[in-house]
Amino acid sequence: MLAAFLLCAWKDGLQTLLDTLFESLAGCPVRAATKSALSQARQKLKASAFVALNQRLLASLEAFWPEPRWRGLRLVAADGTTLRLPDLPENRAEFGVQAGPDGQPLVMARALGLYSVGAGRLRGRRAGAPRRVAARPGGRRPPLVGRGFPATWLFALLLRRGRHFLARIDGAQWPEVQAFAASGLVEQVVTRPGGGVEILATSLLDAEACPAAGFAEVCHGRWGIEEAIKLVKHRLNIEQFSGELPGSVRQDFHAKLLTASLAWALAHSARETLPPAKAARYQPNLAYVLARLRLRLFVWLLNRASPDDVLAILTLAGKTLELKRPGRSAKRPKSRPNPKPRRQYK
Repeated sequence: MLAAFLLCAWKDGLQTLLDTLFESLAGCPVRAATKSALSQARQKLKASAFVALNQRLLASLEAFWPEPRWRGLRLVAADGTTLRLPDLPENRAEFGVQAGPDGQPLVMARALGLYSVGAGRLRGRRAGAPRRVAARPGGRRPPLVGRGFPATWLFALLLRRGRHFLARIDGAQWPEVQAFAASGLVEQVVTRPGGGVEILATSLLDAEACPAAGFAEVCHGRWGIEEAIKLVKHRLNIEQFSGELPGSVRQDFHAKLLTASLAWALAHSARETLPPAKAARYQPNLAYVLARLRLRLFVWLLNRASPDDVLAILTLAGKTLELKRPGRSAKRPKSRPNPKPRRQYK
C-alpha cells in the first residue's frame, strides 16, 4: 500500500494526497491513513525496492519492444541534473552543499539520466557526480553526452573499457578544440541547419561504417533526454518530496522513475495501436497519460487491474496525440527563472 501511494504521490499536500487516493479506491470520501502513519510505515521500506521493480519493468519492455539500433549500436544519451533538497544536517552530510547564484548555500543532489534514443524512454538514473556516473554504463552502447561532460579521463576510461562515445565539446576551453575549429576539417565538424558549428569527439573512427555526416541525426536524438528529465522534474514534481530525510528523498526519487516508466510503457502500447502512417507522424502525449494514470494506478496496484480499464486508458491515449517534429531546434535562453515547487511539508 505504501509503495502504491509513493508511485502516485505528487502535486498536493500529504493528507490531501492520502485522502484523494483512498477515495479513488473506496468510491467515497474516507480518512484511511494519516501523515503520521505514513511517516512510520516508510521507515520499513527501502528505496532499492523501486529500483528493482523499475529494472524488471525495463527488462520486460526490452523483451517485447527491442531497442532499434544505429549501425548496429545501441544509442544511450546521458545528461545530468540537480535536485533541491530540504536544508537539514542529514541532507547536508549525505548530498553536500553548493553555492547558489546569490552565494547562499543550497543542499543539492546530483543525478544522471540515461535515455534510450531508439526506444524513447529513460533507462534509469543514478546518483553521484555526472561525469563519474557517465563512465558506468556497460555494453556496446555509445553515450551521447553534452558539453558539461567531456573530460580526457572520461574518454580514456571509456576507451579502456571498450565503450564508444560521441560527445559535444564545442564549448570546451581546450586548445585542441580551438585548433580544430580553426582548421576547417569538414570530416570532424558538423554544421547545423541554422549555420552553427558543433565539434564532436568520438571513438567511432571508421568513416565508412559511421560517417561523420550521420552524426547530426544521432546528436539530435539526444534531445529526448531533455524532454524526459522535464517530464520527471516538472510533470511528476520530483522535487516536491513527501519527506525530508535522505531515505524519504530516495524513496520519492526512485518511485517517480518507476511511475514514469509505467507511463512510457502505456504510451508505447497506445502508439502500437495506431496505423503505421499515423504512428510515423504522431506520438501519445505523455503528460496526458500521466494525468489519466495517476488515480487508476493506485487502484490497480491495490486491486487487480481491469483489462477494460487498461484498454480505456490506451484508447484515450491513442486519441490524444502530439505531432513529431524531426529536426526541430530552438536556442536556449541565456537566463531564465527556475521556479521551485513549494514544499508540501512543514
